[in-house]
Amino acid sequence: MTARHRLRNFFLNLWNEQPLWHFLVLIVCLTATVVFAFAVLYYTAGPLDQLSWRKLPGGYDKPFLPCVERAFLEFVTLSGGSTQCVVPVPWLDKAIAAVQILCGLFFFAAIVAFVTAVVLRPKAVFALKHCLNLHRAEGRYDLIFSVYNASPVTLSQLHVRIIARARIDQTTLRNVLLRDDAPRQPLAEPYIPLRIRAPLNDFGITINAVDAQGFVTALSVRTERDPQPLPIEEVYAEIRGVMLGIEQPVQGAWRYCLAEKALFHGRHQSVDSDYPYARGKGLFRRLSPPGDLVRAFHRNASPLVTQADKIYVFGFGSLVDPASFSRTIGRDAWLVEDFPLATLEGYKRVWGVAMDNRVSLPGYKHYVRADAPDSVPAVHVCFLDVAPDASQQVVGVLVAVSEDEFARLKQRERNYEAVDVTAAIVHPPLDGRVFAFMGLAEAKARFDAGRAAGTLVINTAYQTQVECAYRSRGKVAFDNYREATEIPDGVALVALKMVRIPETGGR
Repeated sequence: MTARHRLRNFFLNLWNEQPLWHFLVLIVCLTATVVFAFAVLYYTAGPLDQLSWRKLPGGYDKPFLPCVERAFLEFVTLSGGSTQCVVPVPWLDKAIAAVQILCGLFFFAAIVAFVTAVVLRPKAVFALKHCLNLHRAEGRYDLIFSVYNASPVTLSQLHVRIIARARIDQTTLRNVLLRDDAPRQPLAEPYIPLRIRAPLNDFGITINAVDAQGFVTALSVRTERDPQPLPIEEVYAEIRGVMLGIEQPVQGAWRYCLAEKALFHGRHQSVDSDYPYARGKGLFRRLSPPGDLVRAFHRNASPLVTQADKIYVFGFGSLVDPASFSRTIGRDAWLVEDFPLATLEGYKRVWGVAMDNRVSLPGYKHYVRADAPDSVPAVHVCFLDVAPDASQQVVGVLVAVSEDEFARLKQRERNYEAVDVTAAIVHPPLDGRVFAFMGLAEAKARFDAGRAAGTLVINTAYQTQVECAYRSRGKVAFDNYREATEIPDGVALVALKMVRIPETGGR
């Protein structure tokens, strides 16, 4: 920060948050400057016909110190009765003295205004917990903000504000207001911990990663207007109140940055409050918090044990369509919100797997021409796949499924194998693993064989279904599909119709 910025910030915050010694230094400097300036005026001002810019201190035989003494006394006492260092021109002497008195009046009025502001401004008497805590019950998370009153006076009219700050882009942050109201407890007793809760799930906030020590390293938020989750960088907590009896405003605030291990995946340790101690002390005595509060207030209990037992599937093709996904897993009641968008980092979407339409597999499928249902073309029908590419990413959907639903998906996706891609998901769920269906080696070999034989085709109905599914999921998803999914050369688009093959094996 440059000197100009420091000076600007100093004066902008002069009446609010500057410490007292800054103000005292400013008073001394301004007093010395004003006194010296008027001493120079008294010293150099003479008869009108002798006034000149050359008449500076040292230009006369008379001493300069009496002029400094007169300027100081008149500035402090606000009177013009001093006879030391008198200006030879009477009216000019009185004019300079009057201007100095006015400057002194303004100066002392400014001091009174500052002292009043210092007395009335909110005092930082709340002691905040250095680390936020999480409490989990029935699969839901609450953020716990801990605070106690570090003054000997009871506080009333408490108001709490907790904000999560999410990153939209490199220059923009969004505030997610988690709480902005008064706690249920009407008063904060001196040195008695106060636990304040803020629900996370109600605001679409998800915990994505926790390190080995139990600190949350990734937190994200997703609302209806967001195509994808946004990373949360910090949590801002603030509490305000009033000292009971003297009506003195008080405050406390802190920023908890996730990068600095500020959010702990575990509950706070309980503290046995000493109410007789807190209430039995005098108002003007210098107090310290009870020993148990000092020892335990800023410590956390063991991290919450998270069982990653849920199964999530990342869909990047026809599974982006909620209706198609639901039909496959047999889910009759579903909402679009059950299929939120997600991003797979380090992969690209490709046409890379194929089935040989000449081979009949009982219980599977084959394709006939849409205009000739009895005609089974001897082609290789290709489908979408994902392949590693460090410079690319794939936008798809992330769906939580049961074990039975996962088994049905595996049965449908015979050309693919379920691969754990949890580490590649931008905002992975904390309570489970994410699987994506990636092409089997034999399915990729069929793709290559069909391309070499010139029999590789794309079903136009499949292509339209995927394109419409992405288009319905918003601009971000559709742009990712359109810009990163190219049809390979030599692949024909053919209107086909899917037909299920009976379990007996007949066509």
